Amino acid sequence: MKHLIYIVIALAAMSLSLQETKAQRIAKMRTTLSERALDGSYVDITEDASTASATASVDAQHKASEVNGYRVVIYFDNGQYANDKAAQVISTFRNRYPHINAYLVYESPYFKVSVGDCLSMEEAVVLMNTFVHDYPKAFPKREKIKLSNLSNVHAASRDTVAVNSPTISLE
Repeated sequence: MKHLIYIVIALAAMSLSLQETKAQRIAKMRTTLSERALDGSYVDITEDASTASATASVDAQHKASEVNGYRVVIYFDNGQYANDKAAQVISTFRNRYPHINAYLVYESPYFKVSVGDCLSMEEAVVLMNTFVHDYPKAFPKREKIKLSNLSNVHAASRDTVAVNSPTISLE
């Protein structure tokens, strides 16, 4: 009975710890549970192959899929028709600049259109300068960028370079 109480206490402490730090790894939890208490008790953890596979799958899902980056905000408003105006702005932007990703987001109380997927402030400022004449109130803002968006942007920029590169004919 005494060992069962220690197990319950250890599991409760671990669940609180997991809630506080979501990045905690399962292996660290196993190590913590298997440490001997002052009275010599410990938790022996055994795991079958299907559990190990499920644990590995969960670990893979929790790896960073987003990074801190920058986007350029070209529109934000919280007026009565802000959602409609934001939809119009993003549509116009996508028609003019189809190679730049654009996002319509509601961040209470504002509807916001931000564009680009930049890793640095400098990159965002350079991007902003390409369309500042169309959107003079644009400004860079720190946002979370999905890694998949970054790879899509770089693939698109390689394709654009290949398409727009000059051809030389030798006659």
